[in-house]
Amino acid sequence: MPPMRRVLAVLMFIAACGDGSMATTPDAPATSDVVPECHDTPQTDADPFTTPDSINAVIPVPVVPGSLAGWDPDGRWFLTGTRVGSVSSFFFEKRSGTEIIVDRNEASPGMMTDDVIFQREIVNPGGLTYTVIKRVSNRAPDGSARAERIVCDGSNCRVCTAKLIRATHNAGEGEGNNISLVGQLNDPSWPKTYTLNVRMAGTLAYLIRRDGLHIIETADPAHPVELGRYGRVMPSGEANDVKLVQAGAKRYALIADVPVDIVDVTDPANPFLAGMIGEEAHTVAVESRDNKVYAYFGAYNRRCPIYDVTDPTTPVKLGSFLTAGSLVHDLSLENGVAYLNAWEGGFYVVDYTTPASPHQLGRWPQSPATTSHSSWPMQVGGRHIALHGDENYAAHLDVVDVDPASASFMSSIGSYKTRDLVSIHNLMAFGSKAYFTYYQDGVRVLDMSDPTNPALVGYYNTWDPQADYTTSDFFEGAVGLDVDLTRKLIFVADSPRGLLILQDSTP
Repeated sequence: MPPMRRVLAVLMFIAACGDGSMATTPDAPATSDVVPECHDTPQTDADPFTTPDSINAVIPVPVVPGSLAGWDPDGRWFLTGTRVGSVSSFFFEKRSGTEIIVDRNEASPGMMTDDVIFQREIVNPGGLTYTVIKRVSNRAPDGSARAERIVCDGSNCRVCTAKLIRATHNAGEGEGNNISLVGQLNDPSWPKTYTLNVRMAGTLAYLIRRDGLHIIETADPAHPVELGRYGRVMPSGEANDVKLVQAGAKRYALIADVPVDIVDVTDPANPFLAGMIGEEAHTVAVESRDNKVYAYFGAYNRRCPIYDVTDPTTPVKLGSFLTAGSLVHDLSLENGVAYLNAWEGGFYVVDYTTPASPHQLGRWPQSPATTSHSSWPMQVGGRHIALHGDENYAAHLDVVDVDPASASFMSSIGSYKTRDLVSIHNLMAFGSKAYFTYYQDGVRVLDMSDPTNPALVGYYNTWDPQADYTTSDFFEGAVGLDVDLTRKLIFVADSPRGLLILQDSTP
């Protein structure tokens, strides 16, 4: 997911488009086609856009009278067509009279008439003040509608138009195919916060959330039980990833945070802080090589440092590689070669076999959605490839040729995606199968036997579009995963649902 320190900036990006799932209404007034777009306009009024009609000054498409008459909008609706900042949907709940809830986590109700839904709210994330305005109108015969979302920061307003469609699973899919839910854990005592990633060791699941590390016994996968937890007294709020290091009889968890925590988890019931590494890390990866254990950190300073953590209590920095991105968002490893995702800086292949002087082997300058997010190398179909996921509107999986001897080195030779309005996230591969999380489109498994033509062999939709736990967050749903090949189980860190344990019956 995007780094937390970017969340406030992300709020200011807005827009959307798509198709409707409601039954056609023959007598609904005809409306103009929705052209999804965003633009900026100066904020000239200290208290902007106080009425539905005031939006007409910046969006010159008239509201069609009566198009919402008789419409029951209750439930969640996707914004489609372009990225709408940090949100991907609106949620509606009609109340008495003209009052309507426009999102469950918003304090100010809106109003609904036969012409428009309108809601306006002052929000203060991180101590900054924004005015957020939402308007829905011009319901079309296919059940879709026109949506506008405006965010004003005191000097500028980001004005976006989107097409509103009923939120559903991808392409009419059901709950799952060849993958089924076995168990889950989202303890009521856990703080309501984001669940981020999971790593397995035997039957123990190490689940990282914003509130810290949760150690969970999954010997009976239908009934997972928390054994212990670790959290900082004053958490930084940046904790995002966890990896494990075995050092003799002791086990340690490395938590990507600011700085990195080294947690002794040898006794699952009593994890404790054993040390820190002075890096501001979004991601961590570990590798055993040459009778040593190395840790690599995707850092917020554009670098990927490498440490010797054979004894995690005495980490030694060995070297670092500088990218052109604003951060190294994620990375994966293969025999001393690191595959770095440098966000807008692109996708790097870097040789760390001499840790003091890592050097670049190749670079894909820019992923199609402009954010290089995650990657995983594999050898399949006689080819050396890397799975590459970006993260944005229209983000998807690319299959990148990473064989330096190939004529197509560092170019995409295949791809897969569900739909533009949902972003791909983390991924990993075993044998010829790729496993990945896809936010609101759940968990996906691809057969990569022909890397130029990835084939879907299973999915599980962890996110129910109309469930009570949903929010309007663009980055919501299945986030992190690990796979137990022996037990044929997929462990999923799901942002609103906690730990999910899935049975993998894919061929």
